Amino acid sequence: MSSPKPAKVGAGLELKQRIEDEYKNWMVAAPQIYDVCMAKRLKWPSLTCEWLPGFLESPVEGWNRHQLLLGTHTDGDEGNELLIACVDLPDVDTEIDTSKDFGRDTCEVVLRLAHPGGEVNRARHCPQRPTLIATRPAAAACCVFDTEKAAAEAGAAKRGPAIMLRGHGEEGYGLAWNPHAPGELYTVANDGTLCGWDVAAAAGDATTPSWFAQASEVALSDVAFTPRDPWTLGAVGDDRAVKLWDTRKPDGAALARAGAHAADVNAIAFPTFAGDDAAPASLFRFLTGSADRTVKLWDMRQLAEPLHVFENFDGDVLQVQWSPHETDVFAAAGADRRVTFFDVSRVGRAPPPPGDGAGDDDDDDAPPELVFAHGGHKAAVSEFSLSEEDRWLCASVSEDNFLQVWCVGEHIFEDEDEGAPQPPKPPTPQPSPAKRNAPASPGKSLVESVCSAMPVPSPAKKVKVIGGDDAKEDA
Repeated sequence: MSSPKPAKVGAGLELKQRIEDEYKNWMVAAPQIYDVCMAKRLKWPSLTCEWLPGFLESPVEGWNRHQLLLGTHTDGDEGNELLIACVDLPDVDTEIDTSKDFGRDTCEVVLRLAHPGGEVNRARHCPQRPTLIATRPAAAACCVFDTEKAAAEAGAAKRGPAIMLRGHGEEGYGLAWNPHAPGELYTVANDGTLCGWDVAAAAGDATTPSWFAQASEVALSDVAFTPRDPWTLGAVGDDRAVKLWDTRKPDGAALARAGAHAADVNAIAFPTFAGDDAAPASLFRFLTGSADRTVKLWDMRQLAEPLHVFENFDGDVLQVQWSPHETDVFAAAGADRRVTFFDVSRVGRAPPPPGDGAGDDDDDDAPPELVFAHGGHKAAVSEFSLSEEDRWLCASVSEDNFLQVWCVGEHIFEDEDEGAPQPPKPPTPQPSPAKRNAPASPGKSLVESVCSAMPVPSPAKKVKVIGGDDAKEDA
């Protein structure tokens, strides 16, 4: 067996050193950038992460207890699990001190559910019933869990999912709950199939999808619903195309198709705003992210050409997500170890002065629409989630077993060209005071009984939470 060539070994060491140097620089700058930043080393890497809606009151005054959906990707000798973690974070109005308890971990896994079929490729909660969680394992069948029952019943966690959905021929990653129709789920797979399920009517093994399309001859990677109506969805995959469907049509034929990228398309995202919360034109916008290292902005009424191409990535783009709070802001992440925020309303502006960017110091050529890049990960970001409760709160997981929870300071996103004339921007919807500052309703407290037993943070000094390589590993 031949040994690695010296040139390759040298390049690998150089890359490793560059990553270490970038991480050290980020650690130094972090207290000035973030309101909150926490790192937790998980026992196994998580391929997925999603905030659950609402939050609970923490026993510590001025703190809230948030809930986070995770999964495991074990080595095969140990069974995989769907995880729910509680994260205690200071309220937006709570004064905190960065000089104390640097690196404190306030995250605890409170519910573990046996996950058949291998690792948890992706997990998503049902928007109308957040205790219902759908997952895509490394197997053809999809799993649906009832976390409320699992938390309340003895032995329920070991029994695994409440429903198994069997309709695909291979495993997959993409799944999307219909935000307009309770209990309606759509999934895609590596065999190019797209299945719709009426989970509300399913029990045990649901072997027949309520809607089916052989959407492609190659793998489909992601699927998403539009905010406009309950029947229009889009999917992307290895055919480098984006396709739109009307699920009222039983034949499964696509309404529209466009060649989208020069390589596999990994992600698609529609805005989360609808109705009075967004300008009418924004309801037709959507994003695609690709292995060609670009994100493209589209108008679903005209798929001949994208509205704009975002090219500031050093690796495959694995995920895109619109902000739940800002109609023009989205984030993207992937192999370049970054979670990068863009503001589409800034496209076409004059570039910022050199050395004035919020991301890397050497990124002086960044376009004006790139507003921030989170550089806290040393490995590829598998997935991230923007919180519906806090304006800039994000959770992200990377291939080196790290979970990071972070909230960027408002000053990072302030428009520095405030006095200059700018293109008109749609009004920005804000969360209602009741939703922003009140604890979750009893119906949305997924694991309240379990979370109540979680260790309470010390009430001594409220601190920003920043963790590094010495972050506590989850058992």
